[in-house]
Amino acid sequence: MRVLIVDDERNIRAALRDILEDEGYEVSEAGDGETGLRKMEAENADIVLLDVKLPGRDGVAILGDLKSQWPHTEVIMISGHSDIETAVEALRAGAYDFLEKPLSLPKVRLVVDHAAEKLTLWHRAQDAAKSRFRPMIGTSPAMNQIRAIIARLAPTNATVLISGESGTGKELVAQHIHSQSAVTNGPFVQVNCAAIPHELIESELFGHEKGAFTGAVARRQGKFEQAHDGTLFLDEIGDMELAVQAKVLRALQNGEFQRVGGNETLYAKVRVIAATNKQLEREVQAGRFREDLYYRLNVVPIALPPLRERPQDIPDLARHFLAEFCIENGREPIRLTDQALSRLMTFELRGNVRELRNLVERLAIFAVGTTIEAPDVEAVVAPPRTGSTAHFVRPRPLADAKVELERIYIETQLQLNGWDIPKTALVLDILPNNLHRKITQLGIERPARRPAAEAEHTENTGD
Repeated sequence: MRVLIVDDERNIRAALRDILEDEGYEVSEAGDGETGLRKMEAENADIVLLDVKLPGRDGVAILGDLKSQWPHTEVIMISGHSDIETAVEALRAGAYDFLEKPLSLPKVRLVVDHAAEKLTLWHRAQDAAKSRFRPMIGTSPAMNQIRAIIARLAPTNATVLISGESGTGKELVAQHIHSQSAVTNGPFVQVNCAAIPHELIESELFGHEKGAFTGAVARRQGKFEQAHDGTLFLDEIGDMELAVQAKVLRALQNGEFQRVGGNETLYAKVRVIAATNKQLEREVQAGRFREDLYYRLNVVPIALPPLRERPQDIPDLARHFLAEFCIENGREPIRLTDQALSRLMTFELRGNVRELRNLVERLAIFAVGTTIEAPDVEAVVAPPRTGSTAHFVRPRPLADAKVELERIYIETQLQLNGWDIPKTALVLDILPNNLHRKITQLGIERPARRPAAEAEHTENTGD
């Protein structure tokens, strides 16, 4: 990044140049405000270090010109002790921060680095807003490995199966595979198999002829036809009915299918990417998912790790979401302090990236000023508590809270009924097979049984 130093003291300019060039910044200088403005016109610096007391027009006047012509340039004011009130006024006029003389070089480095970080996030958010898909954020080894896998498989026609918990970014990975593929200019068509009623999923995928069923008043193209010469993303494919799975398998094998109510065999050239939050191997063993379809989808598997296994990505994600929120809502940029980011990393984010995004948006909504501190995080995110209300005080999306409540209730009933599936299903008023499916979906595991001798000892000692 380019930094312009505007100060009438040569020794201060030299000291600042030395420390900033050591940090990798491209630095230029000006001894007065008018020269500084001419330098900006020629070089368009990203960050300006601007002295308040300058020969001719003072720094506050120059600040006004800078912010009117280059609104996204970050201006850091330099002031003597007697100029503090003026510096505060400059902050209100749009300056990023101010440095007090005599300058502390470590503080200079820190403030400039924070300004550069803010600009980087702003540019990234701008690029994302212009691009078709959101960027993939995170530099953890896991994320770097996923990027490498995408780069290798995207140019091929291989079918991909993405697995991972809800909120880990399966759709985003599918989008990036498409964006780096040979059909990037073709359509990207998404189908959420869990959100479509079972009786309509076949029509949604393959289309239907007029009069094929009640309500079919006209011929309709299905998602396979719409995705011709592009990518079809089958999200939550583990929820697809077995009868439809057979037809999907045929379409994957040779590209052929028929509309519901039709006899004509149609063809579509489609790259298929599927995703699931279930363990399809278990679904196959339980007879709920076709083994041949599983192997046809699982040509290239990608397993997305939950956010708790890559917490080092949380700061980058949080900063990105915050910058994105501010741009979308016309807000002045807001910064998360290092302490606030550290506090964010300690929370259990069962909703993964989706929950973090919602949390950051909540922080931005309630933020006072342009900085979010650790106490601000504490005020918005209720800490875990013990007792019967523990699961209701921590803010998170209603859908996530419902899932957690369902898991707790089913697990409690299983324990009360000694893990007797038929008995528990009767209490819950659902079929035993549905209870088995819920147990798998919610990740409920039966606790290991203790040896009889250990259990007897526990009873005798009262532990």
